[in-house]
Amino acid sequence: MPDKLASAKEAEESYRWVRRLMTTVYDKPLSQGEPGNKRQTVANLLVGDWTKLLNVSEEEVEIKFRGGQGYTLSSTIGDERLLELYFIDVGQGDSILIQTANDKRILIDGGKDESAYSYIRWKYNLKKYYKDFIVITTHSDADHADGLIPLLKDEHAVIGAIYHNGIAKRKSKPVLGETEKQDDTKVLVDLYNDTDELIQEEDKLAIPFKSWVEAVTIAKENASKQNITTKCIRADNNTEPIVLGENKPLKISFLNPVNVGTKKDPRLTDFGSDSETVNGNSVAILLEYGKAKILLCGDMHDKAEKLFLKRCQRETPVAHVFKASHHGSQHFSSEFLKVIQPWITVVSSGDDPDYGHPRASLLGSLGRYAPEIIEKPLLFSTEVAATFKKVDYKSEDKGIHLYEKVTHGLINVRTNGEWVAAGRVYNKRKQRTESPFTKSLWDWERYAFDLKNGKSLNDQLLETI
Repeated sequence: MPDKLASAKEAEESYRWVRRLMTTVYDKPLSQGEPGNKRQTVANLLVGDWTKLLNVSEEEVEIKFRGGQGYTLSSTIGDERLLELYFIDVGQGDSILIQTANDKRILIDGGKDESAYSYIRWKYNLKKYYKDFIVITTHSDADHADGLIPLLKDEHAVIGAIYHNGIAKRKSKPVLGETEKQDDTKVLVDLYNDTDELIQEEDKLAIPFKSWVEAVTIAKENASKQNITTKCIRADNNTEPIVLGENKPLKISFLNPVNVGTKKDPRLTDFGSDSETVNGNSVAILLEYGKAKILLCGDMHDKAEKLFLKRCQRETPVAHVFKASHHGSQHFSSEFLKVIQPWITVVSSGDDPDYGHPRASLLGSLGRYAPEIIEKPLLFSTEVAATFKKVDYKSEDKGIHLYEKVTHGLINVRTNGEWVAAGRVYNKRKQRTESPFTKSLWDWERYAFDLKNGKSLNDQLLETI
């Protein structure tokens, strides 16, 4: 491991993780909580949140956590790291960060601006540390791919592999390259593997796609400085799965786009318009971790879903967690949802531009097709979770209006392979008294299911499974 990556790894050796669905942290130890000197809650931590041990006793531990420090029961902090997924609020777009239990990171899409990049830069302190990433761009639309560019250019983000659907966009027709007829169906034949193949025809590429190629080139140069070779890989349903970890491996299988040609001579279906073709050939992946299955399908639509059901040579997955395709669009297949039967669904959408996502027909169908063992299936939306509140600062006297995001749209999913938990923060409450640790407090809307039987779990039951 390069020295600059190793330094961040060493910093995490003292980390421990929250074991309870929600753990409360206080500003002072139990011994100081006598009547008249009541303890104040300084944080509520979700299962899987990291902590750093400062002082340990049999009953209680002093911990540092993101944003502060305080005291909690020793029994609520453990050694097991979870598989973590963060569905980042990027407005109208997609961005999903996956943090593995063996300290690997996969970023699927980056939204259209620097929202996802800003979050990742803050989360991993990329100003100070170097971190390695696998990047998957489901397709080249701006609301998925443009936000990846600043991360690719950041020398502190070491990109080991980039997976994509192989479709380049050009300035003039045919925008997606040459096509041909195959069994009365029009198919794309101009597919690229490595962006190096496109450098010689950069002048023919659409400007946004040219920017993507340039960013990948910079990412390769940055990785080479750390003695790492960045692999650029065209992905389809024939692509070898990614397996990360040994004791409890995370398997990432590629389910889409469906290659209607051969491995040596790949072909992708033309679904009609350029936008339908790009969306329908989104890279879709299935995460399998222990008993947990998580399905992420980019902007697949009903035509692509039906082709998948028809051509897929493997057992179609039942997904405990499902990222709703195409931001909750009305263009979905009921047959596809019947097969998926999601327990927890996340919709990533926004109101700028306003496409009317998520659509009521999709939201209603998601609950309808959940399995019978799940009495109350869950639906999270990054848009519903995001609101703003004006803050009263002295600067307003000068006509400057400042806002704070009091409820953000970051949806958290955590699993150890035996259970799955999901939650979001809400209701940022000001503390009654000032504390040296934190100045505000988030509450959690949180849920958990036992993956064996679909049973709902509470704060304590997670510790017993």
